Amino acid sequence: MKTPVLQIKNLSILNKKKHLLQHVNCDVFPRSVVGLFGGSGSGKSVFSLFIIGLLNTETFSASGSSAFFNSGNYSFNLFSKKEKDWDFFRKNYISMVFQDPSSALNPTITCGKQMLENNSHKNKNFCFNLLKEVGLIDPKRVFNSYPHQLSGGQKQRVVIAISLASNPKLLIADEPTTSLDPTTQREVLDLVITIKQKREIGVLLISHNLELINYYCDNIYVLKDGFFFNKSNLGPSSHIKKIEKTLSNIINRKYLKKEGGLLSFKINKSNLKVILSAVNLSVYYKNKNLKVFILNGLSFKILNGEIIGLLGESGSGKTTLGRVLAGLHLDYLGKLKHPSSRDFFTKDVQMVYQDPFSSFNPKYTIGDSVLEIIKHYKSNYSVSELFHLVKIDDSYLIKYPHELSGGEKQRVSIARALASNPKILIFDEAISGLDILTQYSILNLIKTINRCLGVSIVFISHDIKSVYYLCSRIYVLKNGVFNDVFNVNKLYNENRTNYVKQLIKDSKFIK
Repeated sequence: MKTPVLQIKNLSILNKKKHLLQHVNCDVFPRSVVGLFGGSGSGKSVFSLFIIGLLNTETFSASGSSAFFNSGNYSFNLFSKKEKDWDFFRKNYISMVFQDPSSALNPTITCGKQMLENNSHKNKNFCFNLLKEVGLIDPKRVFNSYPHQLSGGQKQRVVIAISLASNPKLLIADEPTTSLDPTTQREVLDLVITIKQKREIGVLLISHNLELINYYCDNIYVLKDGFFFNKSNLGPSSHIKKIEKTLSNIINRKYLKKEGGLLSFKINKSNLKVILSAVNLSVYYKNKNLKVFILNGLSFKILNGEIIGLLGESGSGKTTLGRVLAGLHLDYLGKLKHPSSRDFFTKDVQMVYQDPFSSFNPKYTIGDSVLEIIKHYKSNYSVSELFHLVKIDDSYLIKYPHELSGGEKQRVSIARALASNPKILIFDEAISGLDILTQYSILNLIKTINRCLGVSIVFISHDIKSVYYLCSRIYVLKNGVFNDVFNVNKLYNENRTNYVKQLIKDSKFIK
């Protein structure tokens, strides 16, 4: 029988004497993919940080019977306190692919330089071959590109290439596809499967996506209340079965019919004013003396109090359009019209981003972070009022960002965005990093804010299920142009484009 490349017995991790993980047993074998499924704040990332030796020992303490990495004649004790041994282990045997490739890559350095920086003894040809291995068809262009010049899927492939450069025997993939559309998710994970077979490595795939875990993994652990459960040993009444049932209900919109008739929510366009419109909008990036156009000839309107969806795959231009609407990207042709004051784009439009943690100053309490915005815009809100609006208790006022779960941080991000009393809120993939139940609660919060405050919502997502659930009108982006535009109740109309039909198929969407 093969020796596990990762073998952990009876591991416990505490935070200020509070158990986050208890009595964890986990094995990962070469050429296998082991899935770790759990909700936001369940401790999945804490477990991965322990394995790679990046757990903050001032905050966390770990103990257990044993925790070993094994490869050939080399064995490493994960409880080791010797930094030199950790450096050797991380350099030669283990790599990690993080959730957000934009945060993992340095925006001021080309992708090629970052690959060489991590592997100074390698040359360009080595990098080109590595980029080819991860499925990038134009490796020279990618090598010379900055991260912002690549799509989300391309950036994630670059991150995977960097992680493979040291020829590791264990790869930890921590939510590696949450920011990607379903088609690109499948491509990236198919790539991981191919690599683990070719290179004979073990893979630990961490995700809150149950369908993905079920499809790609040889063995599955479920993390619940600090304990690991092996899915094969769980009965029909188990936590994972309840999650599967809830997931099915959400996808099929049964909750909508149960909770006060959300399906009847309609917008009477004749009574609503246009708050922002675009006429023949074309957006470009400057590359030396050249203009590289990302979006071409877009025209649309945002009505006061409506929720519109901006749907598309990685690299379609969704985020770029969101940045233009928020006044953060000024290189465009065409017109943006609005009936408001000169400070419209600094006060009346606010953005909620995908990764809430990077939006906060870690040295400030979340209460102070929100208070800072209230003071800047001299709004009439109090921090407590905004917290109650997003369903956060006052006891959180003195907490720091790292003490909150992903869903809680996103709620505070929404509270801070509301502090200027905006007319438009733009959500850029703001729920993609959250588990399905937390996604559902945030979607309902957005709906509540829209109804209570009359704020217009632009909801940017690659997830057709969420857009269908939330929005009244959908704009579909592909290759920088609108591929389709329709009211949500026309999603299954025969006139839908082939691209929209493929999105529905890839998402396994059920009406």
